Formats: sequence, C-alpha cells, structure tokens
Amino acid sequence: MTDSVQPTVSVVIPSHNRPQLLVKAVESVLAQDAPTEIIVIDDGSQPPVATDGVLADPAVQVIRNEPAAGPTRARNQGIDAATGRYIAFLDDDDVWLPGKLRACLGAAGAGPDGAVIAHRTADGVVQPSSGPPRSPEQVTDPVRRFGRSQTPHINSLLVEADLAKTVRFDESFGAAEDVDFVLELAKRRPFVLLPDVYAVRTIDNDTSIGIAARIAGRERLRAKHRDVIYADGPSRAFYHVRMGHLHLTAGSRGRALRSFVEALRHDPAHRGAWKGIVATAIPRQALRPLSSWNRGRKAAHG
Repeated sequence: MTDSVQPTVSVVIPSHNRPQLLVKAVESVLAQDAPTEIIVIDDGSQPPVATDGVLADPAVQVIRNEPAAGPTRARNQGIDAATGRYIAFLDDDDVWLPGKLRACLGAAGAGPDGAVIAHRTADGVVQPSSGPPRSPEQVTDPVRRFGRSQTPHINSLLVEADLAKTVRFDESFGAAEDVDFVLELAKRRPFVLLPDVYAVRTIDNDTSIGIAARIAGRERLRAKHRDVIYADGPSRAFYHVRMGHLHLTAGSRGRALRSFVEALRHDPAHRGAWKGIVATAIPRQALRPLSSWNRGRKAAHG
C-alpha cells in the first residue's frame, strides 16, 4: 500500500513471541491482490517484533503492547486502528492462500448487502485449488446454523469495518472470544460461506490458552448465547459434544463420557456423540495417530 492508495482491507494480526511464523503470516497477506494495510499488534513479545524485512513494508503498521494485554484486547486494538472498508483477521502462526482476498471481496460484491464473508480453513500444508472456485453458499439464518455446527474460523472472516467496530471482541472472555464474535456478527448480518480453502492453520500449534480456560470459555458462551447454542435438541447436543472433546483433551474421561451421553439425551442420532463415546474407550496414545490421519485426510480433500 502506498500513501495515495486507500486500503480496501485492514488485516489485524496479533502476535506474541512467534517472530519467524509472523513473517510467514505477513508475507501471505502481502502476496494478496488487493490494497491492504497490515496491523500487527506486538503483544508483549520478548524481544519486541523487529520492524525490518517484510515488516518494514509500507503496508505494515506495528503497535506495541508492554506488557502483553492478551489476544482479545490486541484484536480490538487492531480494529480501532483499521482504516480500510473491510477488516480481516489472521493469527500469527497461520497463513492465507493466494487469491483469498480476491475471492472474499468478489463474494462481498455479489452477496447480500453487508454480509459477512467466510471460507474454509485447513490444517497443515495445502496446495491452492487448481480448479475454478466453487459457488458460495448464502446463509440467511446464520444464528440457527452456527448454533448447531462449528462457527467459521477467525482467519476466514471478511467483515465490513463499521460492523466490526460496532461488535468488537468481548474482552471478558479468556477463551472462545472468536466464537462469541462470530455469533454476535450472525445476530446482525447474513453470512456468505465459500466452500474452498483459503487459509491454513499450523498443525499442533503451541497455544498459550490452557484447556481449563477453553472449557470455561465454552461455558461462558452457553451463558451468554443460550438462545443460540442451547436453543433446541441439535444445538444442545453439539454443545455437549464440543465439551466432551475438551474434557477428553484434558484427560477427564469420566466428564467426557457424561458430556457425550448428555448430547445423546438431546439428540439420540447425533453421530458426533456416538463417536465421542467410542473415543473415550480408546487409550489416548492410540487416538493421536488417528487424529493426525484424520487431519491429513481432511486437508487432502480441501
């Protein structure tokens, strides 16, 4: 971006102690074919993010927090600093694939006014699709949709700046603030979902958010959005399946099993709940290769 070009998209990247991965994330944004400004929130990194190399690009602005304020506050700082028509988000250990912004901006121009655009993300190394983009799906009732299924990943969102600045991230969340943000957007606007993969997440990336905080975040989501994620049998079942997997990750097989059984009470045919019950009977060491295989299979099928 030059001084004479107004950015179409402001890209918010919070970062903490991942300098090499941050460079790759920024490079993936600079490779996009749309006018962008990149707002990196250096959230207390030690040493501070070095503003050389790709981070010295005129499109990049670095905002330093000292001490760290956390990713939720950092994203809000990026939203406040954004000057583009749209705002997008990227975690510092993930990357966008070529054509991501072109596809999202095209969908924004062709979809309902003010719609939030989202696309698929994948784990691991994924090659960009060589075929023509698949047709997007317009979701006129995203509240019902996201109450019963996984919300789009934060890396996939393209949101009108005015809407993002109105909604913001709820800083009372210690985890799951990204899901809360999506649900708040869904209560206000339709969504357009692109079926193609345009972002890649790091496999088994180290996270500073502990499992206890993630469980507490899900419980807070239920309290705040009970009308969405606990509205009917299928949504309640999905909630308890998610909780079951979190408890399983924490090593609490008894709590996990109770969560999966509770899910079946609300939706006896829920496949995820039945799979969860099976997972509780398999030793954790045996689950790891199965999980890795499943991620690879999903990535291969894009």
